[in-house]
Amino acid sequence: MTLNRYVVLLKNTFKTLSWFEILLLCIILALSIVSFVLKGQFTTNTIIAAAGAILGVFCVVLGAKGSMANWIFGVVEAFIHIYICFCTHIYGDMLQRLLYNLPMQFIGWKNWSKRRRGDKAETIHTRYMTWNQRIITVLSVIIGTLALGIFLMYFGPWMYEQITILFQQFGWGEVQFKTLKPDYDTTSQLWLDAFTTVMSIITMYISVKAFVEQWYMWLIINIAYIAMWLMSDSDFSFMTVAKYSVYLINTFYGIYMWNKLSKN
Repeated sequence: MTLNRYVVLLKNTFKTLSWFEILLLCIILALSIVSFVLKGQFTTNTIIAAAGAILGVFCVVLGAKGSMANWIFGVVEAFIHIYICFCTHIYGDMLQRLLYNLPMQFIGWKNWSKRRRGDKAETIHTRYMTWNQRIITVLSVIIGTLALGIFLMYFGPWMYEQITILFQQFGWGEVQFKTLKPDYDTTSQLWLDAFTTVMSIITMYISVKAFVEQWYMWLIINIAYIAMWLMSDSDFSFMTVAKYSVYLINTFYGIYMWNKLSKN
């Protein structure tokens, strides 16, 4: 696809936005402005965080309508999130985004290209998983969460110490990991961390395969992420919570739209 084709796709996509989709985008833009007013500062990082939130909402809103353009915004948002994680020393989440989420944007584009409808917004034909696939998915989440949770419980502090020493040798300073911490306030936080990590990885794969069931999984993930970021005092917390709150609203829209797209 040429650069001009990408531009045409984006133009056609914006022309087909519904009032609800425009409303979601306006909400996140308004929240970005509120964030600046409340903090009373216009730093580079707060502006970047706001831009990432806005682009992230573009990505999920377009994903909910099954538009190919969502992968374009997904690539840019992934780079911004990687930068934010680097600045806040959340290297575990940064590496997950860099090594998994970012490449999956390109894989998603390739897979969705095979399911295009041919309309102006280049939406896709969605589909449902078989019961065998659903059972395998549930078992994968359970087994993956148990495995990661047990690892974090018994080997997390040791692994954190070793990686911290390694990173400090490169002058990276303080190290924080979303899914690898020296300790957790409660055991439930550890298991929530393990669950959201495993669930996000698996759901991204299901999204690439264009299965409707991904939206029910994102619903659970978004609720969990909102809870986790509410406990953070980072400069990025307000906009990140705002972003995932809009994601949560969009999840219900995604469920509606993808069930509809599967029947047309």
